Amino acid sequence: MTNPSSEHVQLLVIGAGPVGLFAGLCAARRGLRVLLIDHVWRGYSSGYAALVHANSLKLMEDVDLVRKLERQGKRIERIGIRADGGNVITCELVAPALVLPQAILEETLLGALREAGVEVRSPHQAATIEQHADAVDVRVLRRELVTVGSPAPRSEWEPVESSVIQADFVIGADGYDSRVRAALGIDVTEVGNGESFALFEVSDYETPDSTSSLFFDDGVGSLVLPMPEGRARLSFQLTDQLDAAPDIERLRALLAARRPSEAIDVGRVEWGSVMHFERRLARRFGKGRVWLAGDAAHVTSPFGAQSLNVGLSEVHSLVGRIAACAEGKAPISSLESYSTEFEREWHKLFGVNVLFDVLPHAPRWLSKYARRIVSALPASGNDLLALLARLGLRLS
Repeated sequence: MTNPSSEHVQLLVIGAGPVGLFAGLCAARRGLRVLLIDHVWRGYSSGYAALVHANSLKLMEDVDLVRKLERQGKRIERIGIRADGGNVITCELVAPALVLPQAILEETLLGALREAGVEVRSPHQAATIEQHADAVDVRVLRRELVTVGSPAPRSEWEPVESSVIQADFVIGADGYDSRVRAALGIDVTEVGNGESFALFEVSDYETPDSTSSLFFDDGVGSLVLPMPEGRARLSFQLTDQLDAAPDIERLRALLAARRPSEAIDVGRVEWGSVMHFERRLARRFGKGRVWLAGDAAHVTSPFGAQSLNVGLSEVHSLVGRIAACAEGKAPISSLESYSTEFEREWHKLFGVNVLFDVLPHAPRWLSKYARRIVSALPASGNDLLALLARLGLRLS
C-alpha cells in the first residue's frame, strides 16, 4: 500500500447513492468544493424502483433535473387504499409523485455532477474519521479487485493506496451500516419491529393509470406501484415462508391470498427478492462538523420510500446550513438545528411521541392502521400532512 498523501475540500460526502449524489450536486450549486467517495464500484442494476415524492421533485427543480427524470418516469397522481376486505378509497395526491428505476435516478444525478465538475471516487472506503475544532481528517483506502488464493483463485477487493482527505465538513450518506455513524459513536434505537417483504418487478401488469394501490389485510400490508413501460413493482409484507424463492409461483400464491377476488395476469417476473427492513432511528444526526443523512440515520419499510425522500430533504437543508457556515454567515453550532428538525420529522413518521387525531370523515379502519399508513404513503413533508388530512388523520 502506498504512503498517505493529503488534500483539502470544503465538503466530503461519504456514500454515493441517490442521497449522497444529491448532496454533492446541492453543494456544487452552492459553490462549495465538494468530493464524493463510495466504497463499492458504481454500477446500476435492474430491480430497484425509486419512488420520488413531489416534495423531492420540487427540490430537484433547483438543480434542473425534473424534466430529465419525468421523461423516463411514471407519474403517480392518486392512491387507492383498502383495509380488511372493505371498499377501496381513492385519494388524490397533493401533487404527483414519480416512479422510475433507481438506476436512472442515479445516472441522472451522476451526469449532473460530472457537468458540474464534481468528482466521485469509487471504490474508496473511509477507514477512519478524526474530527478537530477546525476540520475533519478522513483516512481513505482505494481498493482494487485482485486475484488471491491457490490452487483455486478468487477475486477480492483489496486496499492498494491510502490517503488523507481534510474536509471542513463531512456528510455521511453511507447507508444502513454507516461507517460515519460508527465513527461518531452514535447508536441507533429500534422504533418498532423489523419487517420482511417479498419484492417483485413484473412486466405486462395492468394497473389503473397513475394510481398506486395499498392494501392492509389483518395487519399485513401489500403495495402495487406502477412503473414506466407497462411494468409494476409489487411488494408484500411477509409473516412466514421467508425462505420461499421470489419467483412467479410465489407471486401468484401471494396474489391469490391477498387479492383473491381479482383475476390478475402478472406477466413475467423480471426481478424478485426478499428483504428485511428494520425500523430504526439514530439517536443523533451528527455533531460538530460531521452529519448523517438518509439510511445512515434512519430505516423504515419500503412502501412510502420515506427514507430516500426525507433523506433528499435532509441533505438539501444540511448543505444550505453548511454553506452558510463556510461563508461565515453562521456559526458551526447552528448545525445542531438540523438534527433537531429532522429528528422531529422522523418521530412523526415512526409515530413516536405523536398523537393521532382521527377526523369525522375518516374511514372506520383508519384508527387501526394510523401508525402504519403514515410512512406508507407516497408523499413527505407538508404534502404528507395534507394527504393525511384528506384521508381523515391529523398528527399533533
